[in-house]
Amino acid sequence: MLMITTDGRTLSYDVSGAGAPIVFVAGLGDPGNYWTAQVAAFSSAFQVVTFDHRGVGASEGQPPYKVEQWAADTLRLIDHLGLDRVHLVGHSTGGTIAQVLAADHSDRVASLVLGATWARLDARLRKLFAFRKRALYEQVGFDRRSTSWRTPQEIAAARIDALLTYDAAERLRSIRNPTLLIAAADDLLVPWQLSELIAEEIAHACLVKLDHGGHRFPQTRVEAYNTLLLEFFRTHSERDVTPERPRPASLQTSYSGRS
Repeated sequence: MLMITTDGRTLSYDVSGAGAPIVFVAGLGDPGNYWTAQVAAFSSAFQVVTFDHRGVGASEGQPPYKVEQWAADTLRLIDHLGLDRVHLVGHSTGGTIAQVLAADHSDRVASLVLGATWARLDARLRKLFAFRKRALYEQVGFDRRSTSWRTPQEIAAARIDALLTYDAAERLRSIRNPTLLIAAADDLLVPWQLSELIAEEIAHACLVKLDHGGHRFPQTRVEAYNTLLLEFFRTHSERDVTPERPRPASLQTSYSGRS
């Protein structure tokens, strides 16, 4: 992993391949290697960038946190790498980060992919995140350095706090970048209807609903997910380069789309 200093903290990142750049932004407690399957698929024809959020994995940075702060980290990494415009992909919490970056710096985004994310927490999701935070402190014999995310307890709690305060407000209406939203019909954590609400606020956004895959569909539906991204990037890339991956014959029956 490579390192840069951002806002006095180190940010761990990795770059693979060459070509039109794709920046993948992972979810709440996931490090950059969440995207291992995507790095393998796209680095043959794209420059693929992944990274650990501050306080996660090999990156440093103490609370408090804000989604806007994480978006600034992402932009600093893009600047550090000398990238002009990137395909920006965010999943779950990474989707909120991508929203901020695309809204505030649309000139740096060639296309935008938002997966299993939200513009603002509904009552159910707010209660769920509050429960997850309480659970961090109520586990019997809790090891402060070991959560299911391999993230310190106080870091995980502070990251949840940042999500509890995030609201896209009017930000989505300022996004003019080509935007693809992906959701799964059986996502019990972030229901697909929250992606539908985002699609209604972003001009010319397209929503694709996978018929299954749960919340972590970039990992559970790798072929379908990668194919959707590849076709979207091909349409909106400055260079028509594609990995040599066959289109699965069964994909057309695995999701329903809406624009």
